[in-house]
Amino acid sequence: MDDLQLVRGLGDETPLPDAAALAPARAKFLAGVAERTAPRPRRARFALVGASAVGLAAAAAAVVALVPGTEPAGPGGGGVAVSSAAEDPTGDPVRLLSHAARVARAEPAVEPRADQFVYTRSRNRQGEREIWLSVDGTHDGLLRQQGDQIPFPGCRDGRRAVYKGPEPLPGVTEPCEPSPAYRPDLPTDVDGMLAYLGANASGEPGSVNSRGKDVFALISEQLLMPASRAALFEAAARTPGLSVVGDARDASGRPGVGITWPTPPGSDPRAEPVVVVFDRTSYELLGTNSSAILEQFVVDAAGQGL
Repeated sequence: MDDLQLVRGLGDETPLPDAAALAPARAKFLAGVAERTAPRPRRARFALVGASAVGLAAAAAAVVALVPGTEPAGPGGGGVAVSSAAEDPTGDPVRLLSHAARVARAEPAVEPRADQFVYTRSRNRQGEREIWLSVDGTHDGLLRQQGDQIPFPGCRDGRRAVYKGPEPLPGVTEPCEPSPAYRPDLPTDVDGMLAYLGANASGEPGSVNSRGKDVFALISEQLLMPASRAALFEAAARTPGLSVVGDARDASGRPGVGITWPTPPGSDPRAEPVVVVFDRTSYELLGTNSSAILEQFVVDAAGQGL
């Protein structure tokens, strides 16, 4: 089972399911880890947890503000809000994503081991969700949700185990290709990324809704190289019809600023547009209006947390 394919299997009329991007693991989660990098003023996207752990200053969780939202307070007064659209990227989705790309590209590259897992804890409208995805796609991952534990069998030698519920069917396998959670193979320039997204689109050619879902699926539960993450933001910025939602909230209720796009023609009138939500102060990615990304880091084993 491929979690990204589960996301892409949804119809264009359907809002994003529980995704898994990409809130960054906080530096405080690394307390007690034997080997770690020096603290950074900006929170890291990923952290390694385990016997060989080091703090990963990986791709920033979406957008880190290059321009502050307020100017320094004067004597006896509060901060003065920045009102110029030229200075404040929150008023323009293209500028916001362009800032995200610039920051992502400046981050150092990291390389987890092939036998590790990308762990994501998120919250959707059904409750909390945890998933461990194999870095190279060959090791058995795991999904925990609503009290269930669902195996994600790795693909080895072109075959993977078949499960019925939580139990494997003895001796039964199926053809497969590895679906790695670490993607150093993705394009590192915007034109290459646009070509990749077009060739791997989950919906009809030109579907804005599908493009938005595909972009979020890549950043929500997978680890990208900084240049690839930057190229993905730049590609997303070229999506037509983007708009800003100034008072957005993610699925856990955290407030922020959102980016959305039009629902497809003919959608169910009850369909709720997808809103990708960023923290208003730090500009980190919080998730969407249907899925809040709470933690994300790299661990040594499926089922392992902090």
